[in-house]
Amino acid sequence: MTDRVLSEFIDAWNAGRRPRVRDYLARLPDGPARDELADAITDWLSIAPTPEYSEETRGAIRAEVARTFELSRLRERAGFSPRELAARVAKAFGLSDVERTEGYLARLEAGELDPSRVSRRLLDALAGLLGGTPALRPAGGALFRAQDADATVRFDIELLSRAALSPAPSPMDELDRLFTGGPDA
Repeated sequence: MTDRVLSEFIDAWNAGRRPRVRDYLARLPDGPARDELADAITDWLSIAPTPEYSEETRGAIRAEVARTFELSRLRERAGFSPRELAARVAKAFGLSDVERTEGYLARLEAGELDPSRVSRRLLDALAGLLGGTPALRPAGGALFRAQDADATVRFDIELLSRAALSPAPSPMDELDRLFTGGPDA
């Protein structure tokens, strides 16, 4: 049963249908078989090619990322203006270009940057500045803990698969690396 469900997940992934891990795991009862499927899907996603998504699907993905990321809400809750947060981020990394930092943060808030390309160092700094809890797990993922743990895991796995196959742009300075260099930058 596990192999069949995994095969169906892989077929859906390769077809660009954006299969939801949670839905496939729910097809098996709690226990060793479901755990085995979760491990197999994680292994697959670590090497899976990125499907060719339509522009409409890419737009839907960007909207999901923006909703999940919630950086502007967290910034506002912490009482920072965009400029103040940029100044604090720049200071945390010894950077002098607050204006470029603010531009990157604005793009991140708007969902224009791929959060899977944001460095863990930046995520940790933002979590500290904004009072959030980083939701990064060893598998990668979204910025802060989401309400729905299953959705967070699914999102983390999807981001990890895209991040694993996305080359970092070059040449980059430290600010570029923080925002677009990937989790280990």
